[in-house]
Amino acid sequence: MELKVFGANGPPDEFADDLKTLLTLDSSNWEIVGKWFLTTESFDIEDAISSPVIAASSLLPDQFRQCAGALQYLLESWARVRHSVPDLQRDVLVLGVDTREIDRLGVLLERLGPVRQRVYADSMRYQHENAVLPTLEDIDVVCDVRPIFEDYVYPIPQKSTLSHTKLLGFSYMVLVELLAADLDGNAHTLSFQMTEDTLADFRVALQRASEQLDILRANTRAFSTEQQ
Repeated sequence: MELKVFGANGPPDEFADDLKTLLTLDSSNWEIVGKWFLTTESFDIEDAISSPVIAASSLLPDQFRQCAGALQYLLESWARVRHSVPDLQRDVLVLGVDTREIDRLGVLLERLGPVRQRVYADSMRYQHENAVLPTLEDIDVVCDVRPIFEDYVYPIPQKSTLSHTKLLGFSYMVLVELLAADLDGNAHTLSFQMTEDTLADFRVALQRASEQLDILRANTRAFSTEQQ
């Protein structure tokens, strides 16, 4: 049976469990989850878990992740097909949810309706920003002092006037590890080292890239405003 909002394939496999968790919340936590959607600047669920409001609630991280995920999917579906809340409720009813819970869910969806386009736009932004190439997730940086000796440890020379124990000085290095992930969740790691001179060049390159982004933002601001 093709669902009116969810389509022929229906919701993703995890949606039923996420929705079940959402419907078991008491009124205070129900309010916390709903208020997050109405007040957040970014609909990043993972970032929200560590926010003071969520951390101070009785919601467990996985519990909030499931509840917010269920509402996020409902709001995105609503924005995408532009049907009504009763259409969403009928689709949820087909999934076997109790009618009293469906009525309760309908009230919450009506309340969150004004942000559904923002939720959908945020989802599409994520898809576009993370498409094609792995996206940087984390950066580890360590400063290091590297000793400079007169000779190598290996290979061992047959005859040499150089000493592998004679210290000539030090080189100051920066060790970097970049952690990235693609849309399929595959992790990619790149590790490298830089001298002070290379670090200075890298810093200048990032600054120049930032200046170019400022120019792009200034020249496309009117277009971005029109799309909102």
